[in-house]
Amino acid sequence: MSQINGVIVPSIIFFDENSKIDIQLTSFLFQHQFLNGANAILIFNMEEYFADNIDQQIKLIKEAYKVTDDKIPVIFAVSGSKLEDIIDKIEDLGRKFNKLNFIIAPQFSEKRKSSELKSYFENILSSLTLNNPIFLYNNPVQFAGNEITPEVLSNLVEFPNLKGIIDASDKISFYKANINLLNEDFSVLCSNPAKFSTFLQLIPKNKRKSSGIVSSIGNLVNLCAKLFKAALEDNILEIIQIQEILDDIRDKIYYKSEKGQRFLGLKYAFLYLYRDLLSIELDNFQIDLDKTRKDVIEATVHYLINQKHIYQLFSINKEEIYRLDEIINLFSDIPILNEQGKIKKIKGPLHGTFNTNYRVNFEDSQYIFRFRTSESFPYENIAKEKLLFPFLGDLNPSFFKKIDEIIKSGTGSYIFNKHKPPKVPIGNLIYYDETKQKIPYIFTIIDYIHGKPMNQIIEQYLEENHSITTTKFLNLFSNLGEILAKLHEIKFDSFYEKITDIGSKRKKTWFEIINAELESEIQEAKKSKLEYNKEINDYFRDNIALIEEETEAVVLHNDYQSQNIIVKDESGIIRINGLIDFDDWRIGVRALDFVKFNLQTLNPLGEIKLKEAFFDGYARYWNHTIDKKFEKKIEIYTLLWLLKVYNSEDTKYKPYLFEIKKILDIN
Repeated sequence: MSQINGVIVPSIIFFDENSKIDIQLTSFLFQHQFLNGANAILIFNMEEYFADNIDQQIKLIKEAYKVTDDKIPVIFAVSGSKLEDIIDKIEDLGRKFNKLNFIIAPQFSEKRKSSELKSYFENILSSLTLNNPIFLYNNPVQFAGNEITPEVLSNLVEFPNLKGIIDASDKISFYKANINLLNEDFSVLCSNPAKFSTFLQLIPKNKRKSSGIVSSIGNLVNLCAKLFKAALEDNILEIIQIQEILDDIRDKIYYKSEKGQRFLGLKYAFLYLYRDLLSIELDNFQIDLDKTRKDVIEATVHYLINQKHIYQLFSINKEEIYRLDEIINLFSDIPILNEQGKIKKIKGPLHGTFNTNYRVNFEDSQYIFRFRTSESFPYENIAKEKLLFPFLGDLNPSFFKKIDEIIKSGTGSYIFNKHKPPKVPIGNLIYYDETKQKIPYIFTIIDYIHGKPMNQIIEQYLEENHSITTTKFLNLFSNLGEILAKLHEIKFDSFYEKITDIGSKRKKTWFEIINAELESEIQEAKKSKLEYNKEINDYFRDNIALIEEETEAVVLHNDYQSQNIIVKDESGIIRINGLIDFDDWRIGVRALDFVKFNLQTLNPLGEIKLKEAFFDGYARYWNHTIDKKFEKKIEIYTLLWLLKVYNSEDTKYKPYLFEIKKILDIN
C-alpha cells in the first residue's frame, strides 16, 4: 500500500434533512478536493447519526473510492466509547475495503495516564487480524486533554500495521520527537493549521516526502498542495507566504457555532462556489450565519478564484464533470481558440431552457460557449446560428446550393467582414460543431457581447424611481423597432416549416403552416380542458383571410424581447450592442415578431410612448404604416402563441389565460 503523505483533507460531509448523506453534494466535494491537490481523503465525523450508522459509512467510503478512481488513499476515523466497538468496526470495514486506512484516537471523557493510553492502543493494535494501515490521532483539545506523547508513540511503532500519527497539538517538542520516527513506512502528519509552516521546516528536506499536513481548508482551496510542493522544493520564503495566506483565509472562512459544528463557513463557501453549476438555492441550506459573515465569505471566494487559489470543476450537464485541463484538451484542436492566449476566467454554467452556457475570458477575447443540453429541443437539431448568420452577412437567400452546403456541414464558423457589418448587431460565430464527437452535444462558440440585458437596465431605472419615457428611452425603443425591421429585410421566395427545408421543394403557404399549428394546439387545449375552444375556433375562422393573404416570407428572431437585447447605458444614450438567443428563429411573417415584444416588454411597462416609439421606428425603416390591420395580425399570432404556452407544462404561463380571454373579449 502507498504511504499516506502530502495533503490529507478531512472532508466536510453534507447531510439532507433526514440526516442522510447528500451523495450528490458530497461526491462533488470529493472531486473538488482531488482537483485541488488532495493526496488522501479523510472521513472524520463524530456526529452520532453518522458515527453509529454503518450503512451510511460504507456508502460514503464507496463513493470516495469511486470518485477518485482509487487513485488516492481513503482514511476513515473510527469512533466508539468502548474498545471492543472500535476493534469490531475496524475489522468489519477492513474486510469490505482491504485498502482502507483507519484513524484511532483516545476517546475518553476524562484525562487518563500515559500508561493507560499506551495500554489502550496496544490492546487495539494487537487484537486486529487484518493488515489495514492504522494511524493515531493526537488532539488533546478534542479528547479530554489526553495526549499521545512521543514516549507513548515510540512504544507502539513496533506494531507493523501502525503507519503514522496525525498531530493536532501545538507542541514543537512533540513534532521534533515524532519526526525522528519518520521514514518510508511511518508518516508524521500535522493537523494544526497554524503550525504547518513550522512543522514542515523542522523536517529535513530528504524526509519531507514522508510527511504531510491535514487541512480542512483543503475542502476549498489548492494552497495546501502549493504549500507542500514548496516544502519539497525547500522554498522557505514561499512556505512562509502561503502560511500567511492560509491564516488569513481561515479567519475569513471558518466559523465555529455553539453547537460544535466547526466549519459552517467552509460549507457555505463550497455551496456558494458551485451554486450555479449545481443549481443550488443557498437559502434551502440551513447554515446559521448572519448576512455580514456570508458577505465576507462570498467576497473571499471571489478573491480566491481570481488569485487561482481555487481550481474549479465545470459541467456541461450535471452528470458530466470536467476539470479545466480536460476542457482545454477537448477544444485544443480549434485553431481560433489557440490564438486567443491563456484562459483567464470562466463564468458559469448558466443554465437556459435548452442550453448550458459558459462565458470564457481569454487573454485576447471573450466568448460564450453554448451547449445544447436539452433532450427535448423542439426545433431543427442543428446549430441554428450557422445558417442564420450568413444571411445576416452577405449570403443571398436564393443561393440554394450554398445554403444546402451549410445545412449539411458538421463544423465551421462565420466571421463577419469588418468592412461590412451584419444587418443587425450580433457577434461572430467563432465555431460550431454538430458532430457530437468532442462532447455528446451540439455546441457553438459565439463572441461575448458586452453590456446587460435590456430588462435589467429598465428594472434598475424603475427601482430608482427614474422615468423610462425620457428621450434616451424613446430613442432606444425607436432603434429597436428599426433593428427588427432590418432583420425582416431578409426575404425568401417561399415559406418553409423548417429552416432546414430552405431551398428544397418542401415549400408551403403561410396558411398551411399556421393552420397545422393551430389545429394541433386546439387539440392540446381540449386535453388541457381549456374552456374557450369554441370561441377560439370562431375567432380564427373570422380572421382567416388575414392569414391567407400573407405572401411575404422574412427572417424572424421569434424571441425578440428585452432579455435577448444586450445594451449599454452611456451618458445620454442607451446603446444596443447586440441581439442574442436565436434558437427559435424561423421563416415567417413580420407581425409574428411583435408578439413577444408586446407581451413581455411593452405590456408590462404600460407606457404608450414606448410602444409608439417602437412602432414608429419599425414603420419608418419598413416604409409602411403600422395600421389597424397589421395590429390585428399581431393579435392573431399573439393568441396562437398564448395557446401554445398555455398548453405547455410550465405553470408560469398559466396567468396568460387572462390575455386569452382579453383577445376573445370574454369577461
